[in-house]
Amino acid sequence: MSDVNRSLHTLWTIFKHEFSLYWISPIAYLVGAAWLFLSGFFFSRSIGAFNQGGFGFGGLEPSMSYTLSPMAFLLMFLAPALTMRLVSDEIRSGTHELLLTAPVRDWEVIVGKWLAVWGVFSVFILITLLYPLVLVWRGSPNGAQIFTGYFGYWLWAGTILAIGVLASAVTQYQLIAFMIGEGVALFLFLADTAGSLVNNTLISTVLTQLTVTQHYQNSMLDRGLVSAVDLAYFIGLSAIALFLATQTLNMRRWRA
Repeated sequence: MSDVNRSLHTLWTIFKHEFSLYWISPIAYLVGAAWLFLSGFFFSRSIGAFNQGGFGFGGLEPSMSYTLSPMAFLLMFLAPALTMRLVSDEIRSGTHELLLTAPVRDWEVIVGKWLAVWGVFSVFILITLLYPLVLVWRGSPNGAQIFTGYFGYWLWAGTILAIGVLASAVTQYQLIAFMIGEGVALFLFLADTAGSLVNNTLISTVLTQLTVTQHYQNSMLDRGLVSAVDLAYFIGLSAIALFLATQTLNMRRWRA
């Protein structure tokens, strides 16, 4: 078996194991229920406001922006709840030592776990695809905007879940892992606000570009555009978080 095939087989094995574990744990159902309840709440409000011509809808057609925008913010509370136990629970219980002595690479463990939790959240997102069908029934929504809105949200979910995996790898305490993941996500929402307080133009520009709303809300969700810069933002942040998580796990391997 080639090295690539071996890695793919290992990733698939870890993915299946972790993915199945989520569905026998109450946390997936609690997070899923919260996601469906909150998204349903915002969607029903947007439809109600459209029917009444309120909330600034005027003559505009129904849009998923009024649902996905607040859910993008609330994701920083939901995603860390899913990832906080991924690595930290094994560190706390000591089972990570068995994992580290298994014939698997550190990056395979991290990426496999990340893909599993991303897969779980993708199921939650797929369930809400019923909402665009309602929009089509109620009017003539912008199909491209709906697609880019969902696609961007899926990428943002993958990014914040990768950050959550990193947070889970640096501590054995689930609550601390949750707080770290939430704190980083909050920073990514408020970085442009911090940038506006800085007199240095370069720093202000960097902080603005670090803001998720710059690449999701202002581009993919509102304008229905998917640019190379936006893709690089989400993929880059995810890759950095997974790389750091891998290095953290590697340090634990040497300590074990």
